[in-house]
Amino acid sequence: MQLTIAAFLDTGILFIVVLGALIFVHELGHFLFAKQAGVRVERFSLGFGPPLWRQQWKGTEYRISAIPLGGYVKMYGENPEEEVSDPKGSFLHQSVWKRIPIVAAGPFFNFFFAIALIAFIHIVGIPIEKSVQIGRVVEDSAAAQAGLRTDDIVVAVDGQSIERIHELKSKIMTSDGHTLTLQVNRGGQVLSLPITPHLDLASREWRIGVELLPGEIVVEQRDPLTALGQGFTWTWRITQLSVMGFGKMLSGAIPVSESLAGPLGIAREIGRQANYGWRNVVFFTAGISISLGILNLFPIPVLDGGHLLFFAIEIMNGKPLSIRKREIAQQVGLLILVGLMLFAFYNDIMNLFFQK
Repeated sequence: MQLTIAAFLDTGILFIVVLGALIFVHELGHFLFAKQAGVRVERFSLGFGPPLWRQQWKGTEYRISAIPLGGYVKMYGENPEEEVSDPKGSFLHQSVWKRIPIVAAGPFFNFFFAIALIAFIHIVGIPIEKSVQIGRVVEDSAAAQAGLRTDDIVVAVDGQSIERIHELKSKIMTSDGHTLTLQVNRGGQVLSLPITPHLDLASREWRIGVELLPGEIVVEQRDPLTALGQGFTWTWRITQLSVMGFGKMLSGAIPVSESLAGPLGIAREIGRQANYGWRNVVFFTAGISISLGILNLFPIPVLDGGHLLFFAIEIMNGKPLSIRKREIAQQVGLLILVGLMLFAFYNDIMNLFFQK
């Protein structure tokens, strides 16, 4: 029981650190761009509800609040009904072209944060298995039919040399069932073996039916410029996959119940990733940061994307929406958001306590 409690506490602390970092980065984007535009920032809060800590500094109250499920930047004059004595420092008195970067900065800082995390991982170094050696060959599998044997070392696929296990896995999983030619080293002799991956019906992944032996672990490090490029590449790829995933959820191609996770689900996954090392936690944090950035760009009132939609309408109409229309839109957006949160909590509970 003590180990269970300790693991629970460790996961809880990790969850608060990860979520706090994501919220801080997001709100920092709003804060810095508001300051740059000359907008007065009255409050910078991590969390909602009553403050646990607060400090006034240079006209802004910084606080950590009791409910750590979000945060906000309170700008002077952002409420249309608020009386404003200093138009220069008021958010709504800025031109729409100044307000757009302030609102968009939050989500885009989440993308930049993901880039920075991945770049950091590549600078520190990523452990890579350098050898691709066949262990057990499953009977009657594609590998067995192709003539692969235990202790064969795969050196190339379709003429492209490989030396890492994940490279072989990638070739197989993206084969779409087409025949691959594996070059293997067998006792010093290089053989070419055609092999056709089979689709595993349970996982919906292409496989050849082998277990790979653990290879030599080498930590690969990159220089800062190359690491930054890796950060951009990885973030762009995950962003594309995430957008496609959100699209499939909305279209019903992917069940929302299997894809939407709330705080409990995220905390559970952080704990699981921590079992594989701190690098996995950093990779997972980068992925969540991207999802947070995409989600906040959805054109739902109360989210940043909703505000950007209002600004687009203002540009097209030459004037902002009426206060009444904005209030109705905000109420609808809040209902949608609360509904999504409740559904995510429901999913978390079902997965935690009723998952088979």
